[in-house]
Amino acid sequence: MPATLFAAEYLSLFEVEVGKAFSHPNALLNKDTNRPTTQFRVPNHGASATLFPEYTISYLNKSNKVAIVTAEKAARNWNQGGVLKEKAAKLATEAFPNYKNTPKELSQFKSGDEHSHNESGTYYVLRCEGTYGPFVYLHFQVRSKSQDIELKAAWDEFFKTKNR
Repeated sequence: MPATLFAAEYLSLFEVEVGKAFSHPNALLNKDTNRPTTQFRVPNHGASATLFPEYTISYLNKSNKVAIVTAEKAARNWNQGGVLKEKAAKLATEAFPNYKNTPKELSQFKSGDEHSHNESGTYYVLRCEGTYGPFVYLHFQVRSKSQDIELKAAWDEFFKTKNR
């Protein structure tokens, strides 16, 4: 079947909202009950699909809310990574027009690659990073400060319980 038939069943990368349940009829199937979060890959569609053919959802099992949305793409070298980052930045700016560059000292990851929306408490990170191999990768992630707090609490509780 053509991908467009399935596209109506779920959101594209830039449509997913952190802090809300992932919109798909089977989103909660195969929940990872051994950990506080469940992660799964989603085939992307729409304008961002050529750059990021898929993305990953991480949701909190307790609330079933999306905590993190991540998309990555490998690049042959730093030059190609820079070109991919420019394309991704253009798409992200169009998708998140009210997000502003976060000063490094105020950013969650203390980097200059973060853009935030103060009223919603959400932010995205877009950067090229080196790996342990010969390639670099483009990393795009959408998060929220409130979901970060819930994630930390869930994982702290998980490890506290595991270490008893």
